[in-house]
Amino acid sequence: MNKFFNRFAFVVLALSLFCGQARAQFTTTFAKNASPGQQNGLYYSLPQTMLQLDFVIRETVCEPGPLSDYADNYFENEDYVDYQTTSYELLDVRMSQKATPDPNAMFFVTFTAGRGTGGAIFDVLPNGIIRSVGMVGNKEEDSFKYVEKQEVESVNSEMAHSDKAGFVPLMTAGKTNSMLAKEAVDKIEEIRKAKFYLISGDVEMASNPETFNAMCNKLDEMEQQYLSLFFGRRTTREVVRTIYVIPNKETPTQTVAKFSETEGLTSGTAGSGDAITVQTLPLNTTAVINAPSQSAVESMSYENKVMYRIPETANVKVTYNGQTLIEERQTVNQLGVIVMAPVANSKLYFDTETGQIVNIKMQ
Repeated sequence: MNKFFNRFAFVVLALSLFCGQARAQFTTTFAKNASPGQQNGLYYSLPQTMLQLDFVIRETVCEPGPLSDYADNYFENEDYVDYQTTSYELLDVRMSQKATPDPNAMFFVTFTAGRGTGGAIFDVLPNGIIRSVGMVGNKEEDSFKYVEKQEVESVNSEMAHSDKAGFVPLMTAGKTNSMLAKEAVDKIEEIRKAKFYLISGDVEMASNPETFNAMCNKLDEMEQQYLSLFFGRRTTREVVRTIYVIPNKETPTQTVAKFSETEGLTSGTAGSGDAITVQTLPLNTTAVINAPSQSAVESMSYENKVMYRIPETANVKVTYNGQTLIEERQTVNQLGVIVMAPVANSKLYFDTETGQIVNIKMQ
């Protein structure tokens, strides 16, 4: 009886050891610790937060007219553009964010040689950010449909507020600038007389309000076109310039750009003008979590476990010339903590924007 019992206990122990080995399906290590050229595995990363700052800038271009040398001859005490200049005015800034792979939170998963009837399935985005991982057995793996966030690419956009066509054309063949100036002045006088007749009621169409307004506006437009030959043009447009910022723990305040009224916005610190800074102060919402240190995460290996992130909330302030342009609370992933989660007869779903686990399905 004792002999039978000993054999039975040995078989149970062996099966237990075998099942324990079968459950060791993969090992997760920090990416830098992976062996060069190692192929039996895959890389995945957690997302980091990249702030997108869209600066709305008013750009004004002053362009002299082709007959500006004759402005004083015909229009005394009038302000005109005598040389080309460009000026800039900072109107507004908008803050948003997008997720990008974090090079400091990239991991390598080594798969154990196949045993048993199950395995581990990793699902990652094309950029390497993990979105799910699960253990599967004999039953068919559940399907999961992802609704990806639609990204709208930021482009530098312009909103024009003036006529960007060239100056009104003149018949210049065989004529000096003095002759052209006289013709332009005569044309201005004709337009002003026509406008006077319209306003004084000498034109029958003036009795119709819609027709009257349309004719007045057209005459004003024509007059301004000819006057611009002498006074020049001031073309104004609003331009959206985008600066991307990646906050980090080591540098809570970063100089990301400079702005001046003569050069506009220049990224980095090389341009002229006053500095635009971004200050990121964590609110310590993850301080109570007893998470492993970064050195521990980088040095250890974990069987059947994956790393995920609990993001931090931070106060983000953008300042220029001593003034606060915008101040908001933002989720900043890389200021949070990295922790581990076991994968055993379950499937984990990640938020691809933050790296947090948002759903666990037991199998």
